[in-house]
Amino acid sequence: MVALRTKYGIVTHRGTVGGRPVVFTKNRSTYGNEAGSALGFMQLNDPDRIHSAADFQKAAANIGYMFNWFYTDKSSIAYFNSGDNPVRAAGADPNLPSWSSYEWQGWNPDTNRATYTPAAQHPQVANQDYLTSWNNKQAPGFSASDGQWGYNAVYRSQPLDDRIKAVINSGQKFTRGKLVEAMEDAATVDLRGDQVLPYLLRVLKSAPITDPAVADAVAKLTAWQQAGSHRKTPNASSKTYDNADAIRILDAWWPLLVPAEFKDLGPDLYGALVANLTIDERPSAQGSSFHSGWWGFVQRDLRKVLGDPVKTEQPVTYCGAGSLAACRSVLTDSLLAATKVPAATTYPATADCAAGDQFCADQIVHQPMGGITQDRVAWVNRPTYQQVVEFPARRGDDVSNLAAGKLQAHHQ
Repeated sequence: MVALRTKYGIVTHRGTVGGRPVVFTKNRSTYGNEAGSALGFMQLNDPDRIHSAADFQKAAANIGYMFNWFYTDKSSIAYFNSGDNPVRAAGADPNLPSWSSYEWQGWNPDTNRATYTPAAQHPQVANQDYLTSWNNKQAPGFSASDGQWGYNAVYRSQPLDDRIKAVINSGQKFTRGKLVEAMEDAATVDLRGDQVLPYLLRVLKSAPITDPAVADAVAKLTAWQQAGSHRKTPNASSKTYDNADAIRILDAWWPLLVPAEFKDLGPDLYGALVANLTIDERPSAQGSSFHSGWWGFVQRDLRKVLGDPVKTEQPVTYCGAGSLAACRSVLTDSLLAATKVPAATTYPATADCAAGDQFCADQIVHQPMGGITQDRVAWVNRPTYQQVVEFPARRGDDVSNLAAGKLQAHHQ
């Protein structure tokens, strides 16, 4: 493999602009400076330096990689987003390629160093009631990185947040066991059923449903959504989901619904967006699911159709061009088409699963390591790891815990 490196970064593509040949490059602020983050890691691992959340945040600010860091001791929790974040040139559009004249402010091509945003401008917090991190956008008011198109109104962390808030709002004592229960229950939730299906059903039910197949599908989807939108079996020995028909219908409907709703984008723009962000990431032998997808775009568009609040102005409403009746027709037609999709098409045969086997299609497949193997297991929306940490007492200086995981909830 050959990588071509220029002073503007690695060459990724070639093309023409106005008939003239150009190269497209991608630069990263840590190229050539990877070892510089060692200072921050050394400080984080020095017990004589880290005594508090503030000490932790100061140390994390010396890490050049953009990453979400979490801290807890007996009395505090904290968060800091590290990274050498360059200051963009005026007029640069983060969503489009820029000419080389739009280089970072203060940038030196010989060292690939530039002017970076100070630590005070990084996303950070100390002593919120709780912190969750499950591939969600961490801080309000901060945009995504240039290559991230998946941030929208819906995140898979929301079912976890909802369960944590329910315990807090009930006035119960929040124990370690209740935290584990919240994580376990959230981990079998279908994010589309939890966060998008209620709006789909509101549109569909905004007028009498006359087609028997659509009415039957709506009844099944409603029952599943009201039961919590889980993809789980009634017991450990069963291999059939509760509300299996509703799950099958939604799995078949989603890839028909999204292009029907957003057809006014045009095939070229829609195709370009799908190439950068898949419309769905439901379970399919992968475990970690609902990480990136269009569910937030669908939900937001439906909220506009229904007249619900939308925080940020969106100039175009796509479903039925903003008409509730027209949007209802779009949803009805695509749902009817989904009811006719065979289960064998929704869940195609694989080396391990027969065509149409919904439960098998969702099972997590483990990759063998040497001679060590692990059988397939029932689907759960797994994180990198789960942990519960509690500090029952002080012993000298506060004991600190640093964690960078994908499903965490620390509480005071």
